[in-house]
Amino acid sequence: MKAFIAAWSEFVIEKRILVLVLSMIALMIAVFPIYKTIEYQGLKAEQESRESNDQYEGNSNLEENFDERWLYFDNSNEMWFLANDPALLRFDLLKERFGDNEYLLVGIEAREQDKDLFNKETLEMIHKLTEFLEDHEFVTKVASLSKYQYIHSADDALVTDDLIEDVEELDERPETYQRMANIMSGEALVHGFLITGDLQHTLISARILHIKNSSDHLVKIVQETRNFIKENKFEAQGFQFRLMGNPLITEQFLSYTEKDNSTTLPLMLVLILVFMFISFRTIAGTLLPFVVIIGSILSVVGALGYLGFAFNVLNIGIITLLVAVGVGDAVHIITDFYQMRAKGRVPKEAAKEAIQILWIPCFNTSFTTAAGFLSISISNLKPLQEYGYIAAIGVFIAFLISVTTLPALLSFVKGGSRTPKRISEHGYVAKITANLTPFTYKYRKSISLFSFILMGMSFLIAAQLKVDANFVNYFKEGSPMRTDIVYFDKNYGGGINLELMIDSGKEDGVKDLDFLKEALAFQEYLESLKEMGKANSILNYIRKMNQSLHNDDPSEYRIPEDQGEATRGLVAQYLLLYENGSPEEDLTDLKTGDYRYMRLSIRVHNMSTAKLKILIDQVMEYQRKNFPKLKVEETGNMILFNNMDTYIQQGLVRSFSLAIGIIILCFFALLRSIKYGFLSLIPSIFPILFAGGVMHVMGNTLDFGTMIIAAVTFGIAVDDTIHMMSRYAKNRRTGHERKQAMHLSLTESGRAIVFTSIILYCGFTVLMLSSFVPNIYFGLFGGIIILVALLADLIILPAVIFYFGDFRKKPTGANSDAA
Repeated sequence: MKAFIAAWSEFVIEKRILVLVLSMIALMIAVFPIYKTIEYQGLKAEQESRESNDQYEGNSNLEENFDERWLYFDNSNEMWFLANDPALLRFDLLKERFGDNEYLLVGIEAREQDKDLFNKETLEMIHKLTEFLEDHEFVTKVASLSKYQYIHSADDALVTDDLIEDVEELDERPETYQRMANIMSGEALVHGFLITGDLQHTLISARILHIKNSSDHLVKIVQETRNFIKENKFEAQGFQFRLMGNPLITEQFLSYTEKDNSTTLPLMLVLILVFMFISFRTIAGTLLPFVVIIGSILSVVGALGYLGFAFNVLNIGIITLLVAVGVGDAVHIITDFYQMRAKGRVPKEAAKEAIQILWIPCFNTSFTTAAGFLSISISNLKPLQEYGYIAAIGVFIAFLISVTTLPALLSFVKGGSRTPKRISEHGYVAKITANLTPFTYKYRKSISLFSFILMGMSFLIAAQLKVDANFVNYFKEGSPMRTDIVYFDKNYGGGINLELMIDSGKEDGVKDLDFLKEALAFQEYLESLKEMGKANSILNYIRKMNQSLHNDDPSEYRIPEDQGEATRGLVAQYLLLYENGSPEEDLTDLKTGDYRYMRLSIRVHNMSTAKLKILIDQVMEYQRKNFPKLKVEETGNMILFNNMDTYIQQGLVRSFSLAIGIIILCFFALLRSIKYGFLSLIPSIFPILFAGGVMHVMGNTLDFGTMIIAAVTFGIAVDDTIHMMSRYAKNRRTGHERKQAMHLSLTESGRAIVFTSIILYCGFTVLMLSSFVPNIYFGLFGGIIILVALLADLIILPAVIFYFGDFRKKPTGANSDAA
């Protein structure tokens, strides 16, 4: 191995021009998907411009003219799950049977100066917004007051009449609006779903076209709806709008992520640049680490394109990971380079020795970090699998740049040796690390005991952390998303639906009175639960038809009584009469064409996924026990979100168990000692456990974001430990006694660890200024873990090594500790 590394360093430095040329070629290949994406976006913008000016002729489908998108953002439902996931298969079945099932909800509240919703200005506003949504290319159906048709009877026939015949011809007479209010006051069919019973709140529901593996259209519809509201100055007229639905969730994820990436990420890089300069006080030491950072980021973005992976709310965070990994590798290489320069080496020799000293430690840190991320890929969630693959690729690209391009560039750094000597011997970090060995040796027993007690307490507290994949937790208290979900919970019983597919078992079975009564009893049970709102199903329409054909008697809002043969085909007759009335609502999204399956949608309050799981289990158990004849399948976005909870929990245990196992084996191989392999785990695991304890005390939960935080910072902690222990093992094997070996490790690797930790801590904590909660927690808990890992590596690790003894037989004589 020594010969291989020596040959590597010789080639990199002696053929440095060739290395730099090859690096540039590799970078150009890596950024090719970025170039193709920019080209695609330009063609797309040109096409949209021509279409908007009615100048575009020919094929309007860009995808047929331009083969691939290369790089794109995707937060669709398919993105989160593997192709054969049972929950996703049921979700696809829901679309197959009942059509598109994603909705954008626009909640509207009566203005303070209005008695209720029924006045000219309000209805005109609703009509304009409804028309805008109806005309939108991605909307397949719209329900609103301006389109509402009420069912009533006339001459023994069912009639559907428009609530508002022509909005443009509305007059100012109070009786016009009182008539509408009277009609809607009696429309139990849509109370709590389209309008509240007090007539103070209504919503516009836009059903969105489903486009597989794409969320661009969801983002577009939300942003264009907001722009339409703004352009028409509806809010200036006193109207308030609340948005909800999966399109909004997708748009909010993307907009918050883009906002943070355009503000906090640049600020993070600026701070890292500043602290690089403070640490090294040289142009090379300040700028060259960014060769590793930027090179690895561009390469990983390119890898996403080549592999066909989309950007999503998880893998966008890989940029932060590569900043951490790039800084870690680069700072160690540059620190050793300056230490060699301080010893009188010329730049080329100093660069060669830095490679020879750090190749194996850097490889080991990259291998263990990559292994940790690959362990995430055993998750049942597709984005986590992709994250694991891409993160592992990014880590090794950072390693390759660190041991090739970076030292090749360093070999050109000339100048005097005054700065390197100051950094190596007289800097503030050098003074701190020089005094750590006597301190940790003197108090080794107390430090070790305190550390084990604190580690045990942290474990017990962290073990109480709960998993919660609730998307609302990703947004700050007081944010529009938070306030809007509270609004929908209060007025409509929730903003997200639980979808239930009920199989009658036969064609036309949904028309059977016995089936309908049992399904209605189940629906009424659901509506009785305090966590749920109003249900929407064909049962409501059949009850409304029955009421209408009984002189609109409110007591007849029910399923018809079974009175033998005379009523066997009654429901079929109702439905035929309804269809003959040419209604706007054709019920196709509530039942299948053969009337075998019906769909029951019920809004559910926002709650943690743990509570939601209990609620759904309770509902399904109640159905199996009390309505065994009903064949019910639960599905919808809510079920998909709920299943993520289980997958996260399973993934955490499996992933970190595998990661820790791999790291233990790496420590064993590196240190050639079982005891020291386990002791080295202490500074690696302790920061994660401590942060987990803090997280629980603060009332936080585990989700995708915290999984990624743990994975990234676990890698940083392990990297620092490997650098320390590699240097220590090398010093011991060259004949140094324990204290002297540890002192050399602290004054050599310790300085780089301090530099790295301070730089990353300052960079990470900037993320606390973010708008997106996962980024805030990344900054907070990432900063905590980095600081605790620094203390663990510089204080706890030496103390436990001193306390528990060495992996070699204790030296005697001049090499003893007493000496």
